[in-house]
Amino acid sequence: MAATVLFCSDAFWDDRGEQIVAIDPTVEVVRLVADEQVMQADIDRITIAFYSPDLWPARSRSFFGVCLKAPRLRWFQSCMSGTDDPVFGRVVANGATLTNGAGTAAPAIAHTVMLFLLGLSRDIPGLARAQAARRWEPRIAADLEGLRLGIIGLGAIGREVARLAAAFGIDSIGLRRSVRGDEPCTTWPSERLHELLGWADAIAVTAPLTDDTRHMFDADAFAAMRPGAWFVNVGRGEVADEHALIAALTSGHLGGAGLDVFASEPLHATSPLWALPNVMVMPHMSGDTASTNRRAVDLFVENFARHTRGEPLLNVTSDVSSI
Repeated sequence: MAATVLFCSDAFWDDRGEQIVAIDPTVEVVRLVADEQVMQADIDRITIAFYSPDLWPARSRSFFGVCLKAPRLRWFQSCMSGTDDPVFGRVVANGATLTNGAGTAAPAIAHTVMLFLLGLSRDIPGLARAQAARRWEPRIAADLEGLRLGIIGLGAIGREVARLAAAFGIDSIGLRRSVRGDEPCTTWPSERLHELLGWADAIAVTAPLTDDTRHMFDADAFAAMRPGAWFVNVGRGEVADEHALIAALTSGHLGGAGLDVFASEPLHATSPLWALPNVMVMPHMSGDTASTNRRAVDLFVENFARHTRGEPLLNVTSDVSSI
């Protein structure tokens, strides 16, 4: 039987290597070490790769560069849930099974959605400007209780948003490709998008980027939203047509937006989104917490144990844009 050879970061191995060896005492390891080149002889041996949170973003290019040259790589585990970057398609096309970190960041990202809704309801952008100028500017706040929230995508993140929203007295309706019947809130199929937009006081996008969701929110979709509605996006920037979003915010048709993701990242300094008074900008960090990272690593360890026992892996995905 061929040896299992794991490619991982030095930080992951220092932290969890003993646990991996306890699962499979025969495992061999090739580590990505700062300022050291991985030799081709070692690359040729790699059968498993774990893209751990500590690799993002500084060492991502080096890690993927090795993986794309590994002829025996048969399983690639990503700590991230999104797999729309073309590099994942190349990994799969080379013959590797791809598993992702879906669900590991759900609590943190759902908390961010609630942060945006609370921030928009209390006009935190306006209060921040007033604080910076040392101006005392009381204002009437909006209530979240009774708010009508449309949740686009009911994966792990959307489900957690629905759970938290219920605690605030928010009435949620989710949207997904097909209704299963086990959703935590009323759920409609994707064909009812514009009906949902006309109902909701706020929209939260938690869906991944796919051919079906790219520019789902175009000028027509924003026009279908209720005047003064809020738009929150923690999914992928390209789910929305950014020019149409800016136009809807600038015209006043939308009451505000909370954005963690953008069509091009980092968000360019010339983007109007930075200066719009009713927009909260976050630099794609809604899921970046210590707990998220721990869950992502725990998921790989569990999957490694499953692989060793010959059991099905968790979070196998083929939903890759370039395939």
